[in-house]
Amino acid sequence: MNPQPPPPTAAASLRALGRRAFARLMAGGPRVDGGGYLVMLALALALQAWPQFQYLDAKVYDHSLRLLRQLAPRPMTPDVAIVAADEASFEAFEEPLALWHRRLGQLVDAMGTARASVLGLDIILPARSFEAMAPGLDRELMVPLLAARGRLPVVLGQSLDAEMRPRPIFPGFARLVGEAGIGSAVLCMDDDGVVRRTFGDLCSTRTAGGGLAERMAAHLGAAPHTAGLIDYRIGSGFAVVSLAQVLRWHETGDEARLRAAFEGRPVLVGLVLPLEDRLRASTPLFADEASNTRVPGVMLHAQILRTLLTPDRLRSLPAVGTAALTAAVCLLWFGYGWRKTLLYWTLFPLLALLGLAGLWLGYAMSQASLLVAAQLAYSARQALEARRFAHQRAQITRAFAGHVSPALLRRVQAEDAASAGSQVDAQVREAAVLQIDLQLGEADTLDRLALPFELIRQAVQAHGGMLDRLQGRHATAFFGVPLPMVQPARAALAAALALRTALQAQGAGTATGVAGLPPLSLGLAIGAVRTGFVGLEGARPYVVLGGCIEEAEDLARGASLQGNAGFVAWLSPEAARQAGLGEAPDRFVPVLGGTAYTLAME
Repeated sequence: MNPQPPPPTAAASLRALGRRAFARLMAGGPRVDGGGYLVMLALALALQAWPQFQYLDAKVYDHSLRLLRQLAPRPMTPDVAIVAADEASFEAFEEPLALWHRRLGQLVDAMGTARASVLGLDIILPARSFEAMAPGLDRELMVPLLAARGRLPVVLGQSLDAEMRPRPIFPGFARLVGEAGIGSAVLCMDDDGVVRRTFGDLCSTRTAGGGLAERMAAHLGAAPHTAGLIDYRIGSGFAVVSLAQVLRWHETGDEARLRAAFEGRPVLVGLVLPLEDRLRASTPLFADEASNTRVPGVMLHAQILRTLLTPDRLRSLPAVGTAALTAAVCLLWFGYGWRKTLLYWTLFPLLALLGLAGLWLGYAMSQASLLVAAQLAYSARQALEARRFAHQRAQITRAFAGHVSPALLRRVQAEDAASAGSQVDAQVREAAVLQIDLQLGEADTLDRLALPFELIRQAVQAHGGMLDRLQGRHATAFFGVPLPMVQPARAALAAALALRTALQAQGAGTATGVAGLPPLSLGLAIGAVRTGFVGLEGARPYVVLGGCIEEAEDLARGASLQGNAGFVAWLSPEAARQAGLGEAPDRFVPVLGGTAYTLAME
């Protein structure tokens, strides 16, 4: 009773599963292509949600905006005006910034005279009165605010306290402007420190009411704002007017200059200093600093106001649109070759142009994520095809090493993945079969096989043939496989002649086989053969099938019946014709053994 084999271990099962999966992957096919595409798409979508790639998207978005502002500027009329509390103002005013009540009151009067459409103060007012320190100080701002009611909307900026709650403004000022006259001066930064989004997108849970620009836009009748991107496409760099200069015009009664600078325009006043209240923007906004993206905060409020006052606002491409574009670029997974490589490299400028066109139309795209998805799909396919090619080269080496000459093996390996597979896998072509039988006796030893086997190998491989079998009494060689050959019969005959010459050089050729070499009989036939790799468990041998193989064996067997000659070869009629020996009516043609043929072919 035969014992039952033990069940496979878990490790052995996993290894077997891994081998089957690897073989299926190397074989390819629609399932591998479809499954690989879905894996690439899932990885690309997962990478898009990774913060590092969002950061990369943001940087590409910033550069695209800068280029678009240069190529297709979008002027705004009337544009936002900025009054700068700059170094000239600090030198001209004796009071510290916290006590600029009179200066700000004069500015409110000046803007009323200039007929500005709305005034926003990005200078945070104190939470308490300073009357005890400077009697009449609060009144110097309250009176202009009271006078401006009904003719000049004023919005006061509000900051946050240490607990991230809205910091109160002195009630005397707050009541005069009302709830609609107070807006948050907080600007919301992305994780990389760049301000790209309007108020409410990130800061709405930390501030009361709307933002400074949002309150100003509401006074101008703008539609309610939904959180989104700051539209840096609008307008050019901001040119500022010093607060000190504005107050001089007001004090001297120069209404013409005031109206020329501010009439009908929304006005924002804030700090414009080299080092204070600077934040990073997507694009440079300060006309005096054309390449600096660290801009005064008041200019960011002004750009948000530009965004809110423009009907066609910039939007992020919907998630479904991004997913559709990602699925499109992941199609680079399919196919292989120079055409797809050309498409891949063309995709980079195309996606850049597509991103610019989308921004121009009002949609911000994830260009970097799309490029990463294209890179992922293309590189993964390249890696897979390279691994397949290496696997195929290894298979070819295992199948043909020792059977063909090194030069022929290199020719097979030099084919690219697609053409190499078509050359050696599942082909029907014409080939010549050379069967060589050694006439050994029962007393012969393996030592007598070494030299003739070596001479056979050299003769066959020197003429481009494949030595399929070299075992026992027999040797079989093919000409025309694994790579096609123009005249396989001539090559096989040349190999037979070279073998005879080599045997003669060793002193053979008599009936007894001089120098201890056994007599040889050869059969040469030609016909159609089917070649290719056979998929077996753990192996994939290269095989050749065809009726001409049995015909060559019959010819070699018939040649051996001629007697114990040192070297006899028979050819089939078709092989004789293709080898250039003329027509032969018989089933076989004795060649090389007879004197006439021997003399004719030497």
